Amino acid sequence: MRLLLIARPFVFHGGVERATAGLVGALVAHGVEVHLLSPPGQRPVPGVTLHRLPLPPLPSAARALALAAGARLVVARGAWDLVQSHERTLVQDVYRAGEGCHRAYLASRAGPPARGAYHRVVLALERRVFARTPAIVAIARRGAREIAALHGVGAARLSVVYNGVDL
Repeated sequence: MRLLLIARPFVFHGGVERATAGLVGALVAHGVEVHLLSPPGQRPVPGVTLHRLPLPPLPSAARALALAAGARLVVARGAWDLVQSHERTLVQDVYRAGEGCHRAYLASRAGPPARGAYHRVVLALERRVFARTPAIVAIARRGAREIAALHGVGAARLSVVYNGVDL
């Protein structure tokens, strides 16, 4: 299987990034041909073909759009059996909602509603991801409930897969 994984640079310690690193390592160990698409800063990973997605220095809203557009071009040019994104991108078979739902996050904040360009861009990307991606993976039941309630994602497309824990 030829897998393209879209993720921001990660390391093998700490939080969401460690979960991504563990996934990549397990896929390679099971013989999956893993291609990693990541902005600059990602260190090489043994057994993985690294594709760097150059992103110029941009404001955060423009950077989110540039990542989504750049990833779309790479996906279109490759012959992938599966595309899994850990970022809010435009074309993927599986989206891992490791940060939950931005719309729910904004609703939970105290104070005036966030109206900045970054939040508007992330909300627009998120709407598209949840409307068009065939499979959505949340890392917690709460995140899955928020995605279902706020974006109308049905149980057939939404699952919960917890991050692994070393015992």
